[in-house]
Formats: sequence, structure tokens, C-alpha cells
Amino acid sequence: MTLTLTEQEGLLGRPVRPLLTAADRLSFAGERCLVTGAAGTIGAELARQLASCGPALLTVVDQNEERLFHLERELAECWPGLALDPVLADVTRPGAMRLAFRRARPRVVFHAAAYKHVTMAERAACSAARVNVLGAASVLSAARIVGARMVLVSTDKAASPMSVMGATKRLAELITVAAGGPSCRTAVARFGNVLGSSGSFVTIAQDCVRRGIPIPVTDPDATRYFMTVSEAASLVLKTDRLARGGETFWLDMGEPIRIGDLVGRVLAMAVAQGLRPVPVRVIGLRPGEKGAEELTTQGLKMCATAHPRLWVARQVPMPVAAISGAMRALREHVRYGDALGVLRTLTAIVLDYRPSPDALAMARADMMHVREVEWIQQLRSA
Repeated sequence: MTLTLTEQEGLLGRPVRPLLTAADRLSFAGERCLVTGAAGTIGAELARQLASCGPALLTVVDQNEERLFHLERELAECWPGLALDPVLADVTRPGAMRLAFRRARPRVVFHAAAYKHVTMAERAACSAARVNVLGAASVLSAARIVGARMVLVSTDKAASPMSVMGATKRLAELITVAAGGPSCRTAVARFGNVLGSSGSFVTIAQDCVRRGIPIPVTDPDATRYFMTVSEAASLVLKTDRLARGGETFWLDMGEPIRIGDLVGRVLAMAVAQGLRPVPVRVIGLRPGEKGAEELTTQGLKMCATAHPRLWVARQVPMPVAAISGAMRALREHVRYGDALGVLRTLTAIVLDYRPSPDALAMARADMMHVREVEWIQQLRSA
């Protein structure tokens, strides 16, 4: 369900204003641009905003065939003269990325492909590491080969991460900053929850109201930062304009919103639309979730930029040897389905991360199954 501007502002409790200027749009005119995760909520909005700038070529990469198909149709219909290259590929396949990048020869890359759901990643550490970390490394490598600059789409959950998702995104930030150099200018765009994105709280709450069932709420007093999908995509594009290499950027999203207050706004909006209010069911914080999100830790200090709503920090790159060692270990753990090894590696390299008891329990259970399969295979080959 698409939210109107009035509805977005009502839910956020603040005005939503365009971020991109005519100069921003002009900077992408005639550029060769590439977006990964282009069929997702953020990736698709990035593709739309880039298409409106008149790029020389817009390459959209995703592994979801159906969503990529619909995105191609939408872009072709809205911008008939657009030079569009849809690529059905998996970012975790380095060979596929190198081929796509050599064909597209992008000058700027926006890496939005990622697993984003905290509870899902807690149960699947290997999958989260494969996509969020190894996928980012694969795209970075391809970008460096063609000399493209790159912006990593990150999350506030990477600040003092309590979840596998946050830890993997934090490691993706570290390798992005470390990979930057004269041949590949890199930057990170970090933001909070995107209002109305697929699987987001507002989307779930609206669905519950339409179906007349209770809205599940983790903790009414929990707080989160929210922004619209248009604001998120605009921040990512402006990050490329402002970056000089190695910075992390944030959007001023106003004060964090109490989840209980957001539920009240969703219910009020539903009543205004003629729907009946539904009760709230408090389920408690789930594994890996925080009571309050943070925008910055890890010694990063936000500083003002030329744009009044954008902030920036420059972090000291982690030693290349430490990054390389962690990546070698992570590849091995992912290859063999060693979730415990993934958690150990994340803990060693992301210094403020400690796995939740649930993530550890699931990883141990996975390892028991892996060893059982190996034992059966050994018996069969004996």
C-alpha cells in the first residue's frame, strides 16, 4: 500500500521535503550508473530517481526474476528514452559481477543488495554473512576493476550491533572504507527504518488493521528512527555527490519515534479511512533487537555538511591485514555452513558485537546437522 505525502508526514510527525537539487540531478545526467538490489524497496527507488536524471546507461542488478521484470517494465514505461540494462544475477557470485561490470562499465555504483530482517538473520548467520559481507566484497572488487566509485547502503543497526544483521552490515562498512583508493572512491550511507518498505512495521500494522487482527508490537516504549523511501534514496545519491572517499553519511531524521506512538498514528489513520481499530498485542523484543537504535558509535563523530540535513564522519580504516584475515575466515565458514565460525569471526572483527544467545543456539544446532551429514557421507564412502 503506497502512502500519500500527507500520510507519511502524519506518521513521521515532521515534514517531508525533497532533498535532491537540480544540480544533484544534473550530476548524474550522462553518467553510467549501476544499482544492485534494484528490485528491493530502496534499490527500486534509487533506480527511479536515477532514471529521472537522464543517465547514459542505468544498469539494474537483482536475483529476483519477477521483481526485476516488473521494475524493467516500470522504468521503460515511465522513461521511454532511458538506456536500461537489467541484469539477473547474484551479487555473491564474483564472476557474474565482474562480467556485468565489464559490460556496463559504470562510473558510479550504489550497492543496496542485502538481507535486512533482524530476526531472519539471527537464524541464518551463514546466509547473512554470504550476502551482506561477501556480496559487498564481490561488488567492491568488480567496481575497482572498472574504476567506478561506490556507495554502500547501510543501516543504523550497524552502530553498536546487537544482531547478526547489524554486525554483517558493520563489517560491510569496514571493508567498503578499507577498499577505497584512487581507483575506487567509496562511501557509506547509513540510515534508519524506511517507512512502508517491504516487511516494515508500518506495512505489517496496516495489513493487520485491514484484516481486523491484533497488531504485534515488540515494545511500545522502544524507539526507532524513520524516513521515507524517497528520502533514503535521495540520501544515497547525495552521498555520492558529497563524498571524497572513506566517509559515512547520515540523514537528519528528526527525533526517534516511540513505537507505541507510531501504532497510535497508524490506527488514527485507519479510522480516518473508515476502518475499525484493532487491539495491540505486545510480544517483547526479539533476539538481536534493541530498545533504542543509535545513529553512530565506534568513535564516529557526526559533523555538519553543506546540506543542512546531512551529517558526515570519517572513520580510521581498519588495517588491511585484519580485514583480509577476517574475510578469508568468513569465506571458509560460509562455504562449510559453519555458523558458529561466522559468529566467532564477526565477534573478532566487529569489536562491539556480541552474538545473542538465540543466534548462538541456532548456530550450534546447525553445526550438529552439518556434522551429522558429514558422518553419513563418510559411512557411505567407507
